[in-house]
Amino acid sequence: MQTVIRYFATLITSLFLVLVFSYKVTAQKSNDSTYAPMSGYIDMHTHPRSDIAFGGNLFYGCPYGDISQELKNCSDDHEGIRTLHGNLFRQKLAEQAEVLYSKDWKDKKRGYPDFKSWPSWCSVLHQQMWVDWIERAHQGGLNIMVALVTHSQCIASAAKTNGKVENEQVMLDGIQGIKDLVTHSTYMEVALTAQDVRRIVAGGKLAVIIGIEMDNIGNFYSPPGHSKGIFNPNPTNEQIQAELDKLWDLGVRYIFPVHITNNAFGGAAIYFTPFDVANKFNTRSEFIPEEVSTKESGISYHLEHPIKTLDPLAKLVMPFLLPRRLSPARKKNYTYWDTIPGYGHRNSLGITYQGRFAIGYMMKKGYLIDIDHMSEKMANDVLSMAVESDYPVNSGHNFLRGDEGNENGRTLAQYLKIKQLGGMIGLGHGGYAGGFVRAYRETLKLLGYTHVAIGTDVGGFYPLPHRDTSAVVSYDNTFQRCTTGNRTWDINIDGVAHYGLMPDYIRSWTQAGMTAQEKQTFMSSAEYFTQMWEKCEMRRGKLGN
Repeated sequence: MQTVIRYFATLITSLFLVLVFSYKVTAQKSNDSTYAPMSGYIDMHTHPRSDIAFGGNLFYGCPYGDISQELKNCSDDHEGIRTLHGNLFRQKLAEQAEVLYSKDWKDKKRGYPDFKSWPSWCSVLHQQMWVDWIERAHQGGLNIMVALVTHSQCIASAAKTNGKVENEQVMLDGIQGIKDLVTHSTYMEVALTAQDVRRIVAGGKLAVIIGIEMDNIGNFYSPPGHSKGIFNPNPTNEQIQAELDKLWDLGVRYIFPVHITNNAFGGAAIYFTPFDVANKFNTRSEFIPEEVSTKESGISYHLEHPIKTLDPLAKLVMPFLLPRRLSPARKKNYTYWDTIPGYGHRNSLGITYQGRFAIGYMMKKGYLIDIDHMSEKMANDVLSMAVESDYPVNSGHNFLRGDEGNENGRTLAQYLKIKQLGGMIGLGHGGYAGGFVRAYRETLKLLGYTHVAIGTDVGGFYPLPHRDTSAVVSYDNTFQRCTTGNRTWDINIDGVAHYGLMPDYIRSWTQAGMTAQEKQTFMSSAEYFTQMWEKCEMRRGKLGN
C-alpha cells in the first residue's frame, strides 16, 4: 500500500510541476508582446474637433456625418449680419486670419460638392479632417493619431461666437466629440493602453489617442466679465488630482500641462505677441519677460506691445471685440518692454508648486506628457523631474531652436534628454516637402535614427504644407488623386489642401531627397511611440508605489 501511495504521490507531484512549468511559460508568453513590431507612422499632433472649440462658430465643419450638410457652404458662420449665426466682427476677424499665410487666398464660402476655395493648405478656419480624408491618410501609412482637444476662450470671446466658451465644458465636449468621430468610422478605435495600440494596428485599424491641449484644465483660471462656470485659479493638490483622475477615466492619455498662456501649473513659452492678450484674458496679467543672451540661449525673440500687430481696421474694431482693459489697441493696457542688442525675451515664470504636484501625479497615472508650449524654465524643470523619475516625456510638434529663435523651440540639450528618457520628438511638417526633409535629416543626424516623428498641427489654426515645385508627385492607376464630391486635388497644384493628401506629401519627400533610411525611420515612428508608452506604463507602476 505504501508503495502505491508513494507512486501516486510521485505522479501527482510530477503533474503539479508540469502544470506549474506550463503556467510559467504561458504567463511569460502573455507578458511578451504577441504582435510583431508595427510599421507605419504616428501623427503626434492633430485637432479633428476644432469645430467644437472657439465658441462653435469660428472654425467651420464637423468631420463626419452627411457631408452635404456638415461641409456645406460656410456662410452661416463666416458671413456678417445677413445670416442666421453671422456676425460682422467675426466675419472681419475670420477674413484677417484666413489671409495670414496667403494674401491671394479668398474664402468664397462654397463647400461641398464643389469646394471652390476650401479646404486649402492656407485656410485655417475650415475642416481639413473629414472622416474619409483621415481614412486616406491611414491607407497611406498613418497607424497612430494623437487627437487633441484645444480651445481659447479669448479667441472665442473676440469672435463673438454663440456656443460654449469656458475651458472645462469645451474640453469635455471635445473629448466626447473625438469619441463620436471614432464611432462614426469603421477603421478607427480609441487606444487606452500601449497594448491597445498593438492590437488595433495589428487588426488593420487606426489607433486614436485622445489628448488635451488646453490653456486651463479644471477651470483653473479667472476669465473676465460675465463668463459662465465656476472658476478656481488657485487649486489645491486634491482638486488637481481629482481633475486628472476624471480626465483619465474619460479616456484622456496625452496631455499638455500648459498651452499658450500661463496657468496654475507654470509659464507658457513667449513667441507670438497676440498671445500676450490671451494671457491677460486668462490670468489678468500680461507676460513678464526676462532678458537672456541670444548667443547663450539661441533666443532672439522680443515681446512687443500687441498694438504693433494691429492694422488700422483691427485698431478700429478692437474696442467692440474685447473688454476695454484688455484691448491691445489701448497703449496703457500693455508694456513696451526694453530690448538690449544681443538679448532676447523669455518668460520669467517657470513651474509652480501646483505644477510640480501635477507633473508628478501625471507620471504616477501614466499620462503621456508633452513639454511643448512650456516656458523654457518650466520645460527644463519638467525635464529634470523626468530624468529623476526615468519617465519619458515628449515634444510633439516642434523644431530645433537654432541660433536666433524663441523659447518655444527646442534646444539640442532638451532633445537629447528626451531621447535619453525614451521620449518622442515630433517635428512640424516643415511648410513644404524640402523644408521637412531638411529638418528631419538634421534632427536624425543629431539624435540618431530613432524616435523622431511628425506633428502636423492640422486643425490647430496652423496651415498645412504648400506645394513644392521641386518635388513633383506622379499620379497613375496605382496612386490616384484624391476626389471628394466634384473636386479633385493634386498636391503639385494645391499643396496639402487637407489631411487626405498626407500620402501625397510623404511621396513628395522622396523627390525632395529623403533617403531610404530616413523614410524607414519615419515609417517606424508608430513602433517607437508605442515603446515610449510601454515605458511610461512600466515606470507608472514603480512611481505609484
